[in-house]
Amino acid sequence: MSPSLRQSPRVLFTALLLGACATLMAQEARVDVSSLKFEPVAGEKKIKVSLRLADTPAITTVSATVKTGTAEQTVPAAWASFESTPPANCAWLIVIDNSNPARQPTVAACVDEVRAFLALLPKGDAIMIASLSRDLVVESPFESAQDQRDTALAAIKADGEASLTTLIYQNVKHGLADHLAKRSETRKCVVLLTDGKDETPGGPVAVKARRDELITEAKKLGIPVHSFGFAEKATEANYFADLKESSLQTGGMHVPAVVATRELGAEAWPTLIGVMHGGGTATLDLSALKEAAPVHLEVLTASGKKASGVVSRETVAAALPSKPAQKTESASSQPQVTESSTSGWIWWAVGAAVLVLGVFALTRSRRGTAEKQTIAETPAKIFQPARPEPAPPVSVSSSTPLAYLERCDDKQKRHPITAKGVVIGLGKHNDLKFGHENGPDSQCVLSLTNNEWVIAEAGSGNAAVVNGKYYYQTTLSPNDVIEVGDIKLLFLPVPAESKSS
Repeated sequence: MSPSLRQSPRVLFTALLLGACATLMAQEARVDVSSLKFEPVAGEKKIKVSLRLADTPAITTVSATVKTGTAEQTVPAAWASFESTPPANCAWLIVIDNSNPARQPTVAACVDEVRAFLALLPKGDAIMIASLSRDLVVESPFESAQDQRDTALAAIKADGEASLTTLIYQNVKHGLADHLAKRSETRKCVVLLTDGKDETPGGPVAVKARRDELITEAKKLGIPVHSFGFAEKATEANYFADLKESSLQTGGMHVPAVVATRELGAEAWPTLIGVMHGGGTATLDLSALKEAAPVHLEVLTASGKKASGVVSRETVAAALPSKPAQKTESASSQPQVTESSTSGWIWWAVGAAVLVLGVFALTRSRRGTAEKQTIAETPAKIFQPARPEPAPPVSVSSSTPLAYLERCDDKQKRHPITAKGVVIGLGKHNDLKFGHENGPDSQCVLSLTNNEWVIAEAGSGNAAVVNGKYYYQTTLSPNDVIEVGDIKLLFLPVPAESKSS
């Protein structure tokens, strides 16, 4: 199905992986999980799935299928773009970090970039401009006219007092609650231009806590944080790690400026505008389904990128009307039941119910914390990449591997993991080395605990990348794809029965 849509500019953007190695030949796009909404259509066997992509503007085609045994059944899908569904306006909170008086050339470059951005925005969008030094200062409120915004931009200088603490994440969080949350526009976002140097008292631990508070607030409100990093020199780019995490976790973009020229790429602003005005709603027609089943959804963009995922069985079931109750036979055809037999049947049913409740309570108590974690993670997994069945492990005669990491390239070389804890990365000091000998040090740690493989960042502050998403720590599943630099590795654990044989 290819509806006629307004084509956003085709831009180049680094794709994040949303699938297993079988789909690596196609460029992948990243779905903003916070934008996902599932709404059954009243009185019809249909469900509406609203979404937007976090790094690619235009969705052109949507398809859906249901697996029935070894066959696939097509589910009709109609796509309505966000641009064609009024109101299509967006509220933008633009924040320029002017905290350091020594950064005047960089602040001036940020102002020029914002001017270029505003010139591209469609009419009807709401814009607020703020500066950030110690506090968030509103330079031009949402209700300002264009000439007032121009005057406010021209007045922004690097005049913050360097001795005062710069609280980037805390102030942006307040901006969400105090300004954006009150807006009625369909979509809202933050555009943050900064060097990333948050000076929250307490050091990196305190900075991370404030960053996580911003991420939590942004997710709750469904507002992405787009960050644009302006470093004074290349060695200061390490301050962008928390900015990047804030954007990735909230469905936003992160783009660093070229240090030498203080300029963003020509594609940065058109991509951002396309992302915020892109997306829409796919209406899935479930009338041909005989029973509820997971629906595999795939979206294709104008630039050829794909995003795929699964609408859960429970979500589909909610859109299907329940089966009508069976008709009761007439009284003449019903067997006669005496009062004594009825009483005995009731006591038997009560006893059976008590037994079932006891077993349920025991099972629930054993689940403990694990069940709570599963419930907490459910919303983020409603729309996720479908994983193929794990490939059979390759036996190694010299030792018994516990798992394999398979290169996702033409050769598909497998690297055995023979220890319960290994460090993988690009540098020569790692247990499993990839890339050049003079590459960076440890990237992430793989460990086997209680029959579960866990991946975690190795203390460098750079999160581990699994299936295109960033984690400080997460549990691995068969066929998860781990990224180490530009190298992608398929995780293949060895089943317990294979290790013991």
